[in-house]
Amino acid sequence: MNIKKALSLALACTMALSLAACGSGNSAPSTSASSGASSGASAPITLKVAYADAEDSVFGKGVSAFSEKLDELSGGTMTCQIFANGTLGSINEVAQMLQNGTCDVSPIVTSSLTGSCSDLGVFDLPFLFKDYDEARTALNGDAGTYLADKLAGSQLHVASWMTMGFREVTSKKAINAVSDFKGMKIRTQSNEVHMDIFNTLGASATAVSFSELYTALEQGTVDGQENPYVNILSNAYYDVNGYLVETNHVFQVAALLISQGTYDKLSDEQKSWVDEAAAYAADVEWDATQTDNEAAKESLVKDHGMTFVTLDHDELVNATASVYDDYAEQYGALVDMIRG
Repeated sequence: MNIKKALSLALACTMALSLAACGSGNSAPSTSASSGASSGASAPITLKVAYADAEDSVFGKGVSAFSEKLDELSGGTMTCQIFANGTLGSINEVAQMLQNGTCDVSPIVTSSLTGSCSDLGVFDLPFLFKDYDEARTALNGDAGTYLADKLAGSQLHVASWMTMGFREVTSKKAINAVSDFKGMKIRTQSNEVHMDIFNTLGASATAVSFSELYTALEQGTVDGQENPYVNILSNAYYDVNGYLVETNHVFQVAALLISQGTYDKLSDEQKSWVDEAAAYAADVEWDATQTDNEAAKESLVKDHGMTFVTLDHDELVNATASVYDDYAEQYGALVDMIRG
């Protein structure tokens, strides 16, 4: 009888260990403590990270920094499996995967997240920020906290705020003053506020998908477009547009998002590692965005022969002031919060 009891106990222990080992995998994070409390040694976790841009993009640099720092802080117990270039799906598809827990981490621009949090549309307003420092201060303040709390309700945890910098204009025609926008067809994202900005300037805002933009410029479907300098360079819009117009009309905000389901399963210690790695990644990404955009601007002019124009900032601000009136009811309180 005693021998049978001993054998039964040994078998039970062996099955328990086998089940624990089978519980971890790459499709979803595996944690050592479902309660979220730190419990010493943790089971290895692999986070699935996806984004639409190239590996050498500013998002790619931010993701690499996050992965490296997380590996370092966790002693190799938390690692990242990275899918760049949209290989795991489109931006909208990845956002949905974050919400249902089939992807763990992704940097996504806020203009693609308004379906989950309509208040994020405030960042599409023209000339909301004058520079990078002002934008980052606001994002790390009350407004950033408020918007992060709103996204958490959609199962999206904001690990840190990122950016792609200011959006600028390219054109096949000279634009030397605000009046020169009149009658021009300018491609924008399918974004109501962005379209209102250019319609207010006198242009005809035209929504064209990013994948079709080069062809639309080449065939004359649109006369110009707007994007950060890094996107203008990487997509060779200099081949089809000769003028580079610095407008700084929208500051493109992004977030390093973690599936709320993934984050909630982590222990307190694991969360602290993720939080620190995300903060470090944001520092790297913001610096890269500023540096890479300046380098891209210089290359577009010196290496690719674009004619560079800087429009009068005050004239642009005054010309688009009515956009704020149009969205005062929707975003007015948030604008006040952002501007303190």
